[in-house]
Amino acid sequence: MLTDNLTFSLIELIGMAVLAVGMLIQLVYLISLTSLIFRKKPGASSTGKPSVSIIITARNYAEELRESLPLLLEQNYPDYEVVVVDDCSTDHTDSVLRVMKHKYPQLKTTIVKQETDFANALALTVGIRAATNDWLIFLDPQVVVPGSGWLDAYSAYLEPGKDIVFGYVNYSRTSGYGRWWTRIENFTLALRYGPAWFFGLPMPISNINLAYRRKYFLEKRGFAAQLDTPFGENEMFVNKLSRKSNSAVAFDSATSVGISGPLMYYDWMNLKKKHLLLRRKFSVSQRLYLSLDTVSRILTDVTLLILLVISPYRFWVLGIWAFRFFVEFLLMIAASKHLGDKGLVLRSFLYRTCLPLINGWMSWRQRIAAERKKWK
Repeated sequence: MLTDNLTFSLIELIGMAVLAVGMLIQLVYLISLTSLIFRKKPGASSTGKPSVSIIITARNYAEELRESLPLLLEQNYPDYEVVVVDDCSTDHTDSVLRVMKHKYPQLKTTIVKQETDFANALALTVGIRAATNDWLIFLDPQVVVPGSGWLDAYSAYLEPGKDIVFGYVNYSRTSGYGRWWTRIENFTLALRYGPAWFFGLPMPISNINLAYRRKYFLEKRGFAAQLDTPFGENEMFVNKLSRKSNSAVAFDSATSVGISGPLMYYDWMNLKKKHLLLRRKFSVSQRLYLSLDTVSRILTDVTLLILLVISPYRFWVLGIWAFRFFVEFLLMIAASKHLGDKGLVLRSFLYRTCLPLINGWMSWRQRIAAERKKWK
């Protein structure tokens, strides 16, 4: 074919068409990520600040609670409480909470005394039943909030008409061999799941720093529909209820929370396994969104390599791919700064490039493990 003195073979035309489709899909994803990063933060509500209950379930986290609770209980916010569920602890959690209750009147405690088959769901349900305020925010015993203004900043997203808010978790305060893997996985999930909100497909990233209205839990019979899942009850609960119209994504450092403590390699493995398993329960539209992202990246990269070998116009092709690379890299830098989770952009970019292989390997291992368990 001859067009303006440019000659293309059939294979080149097919390759360029595939590259163009892949680049177009990636461009849509990058535009939505840009919108998420540079979106204007919501202002103060004219109806006043909503009442908030912060819920923490803890099993043998006495020292962590001693460290994390004071700042949570000293928030500059007019109407809130912190509900801590002592979930069958065998350490001195009860004595730590007893001492703090004398100092902080907004601290409420309750206890789970007996193990069940649905331990996490039971502890969360006990905490929600003990709460009295409109909004529920779920945190972890190892959580570190950025300051006494954290809850005030978070409350801007608890707008009238919204029922669910997805917040970010920052693992930069952690230590251990699994620290970087967990940080990169968490950051990558935020970059993939966060923009899905613009397509009407909000996805839960974590059960930490997640918020929803208490009435939702009571009206929908709590976790009754999620008891077939041994974990992730809270994520699956909000996933079935969240829509673009009734949810918000709090994607900034003022509303994010940190996690302290050591992380091992198996912590990253467990996080990865959890999300791969939960993804199976996502809707068809959610899985299609994630698949399009993965497939378009693979097609773009593979087609680029083929065209670099067979096409005389390889430098034009490389330039188009480099432009996407450059834009995505800049957006990852902006997201890292915006979230206050710095120092992981290059590693995260390499990790995301290899993500289809990593997910494929992990999924294969899960299937093998499930087959072995089935035959035992």
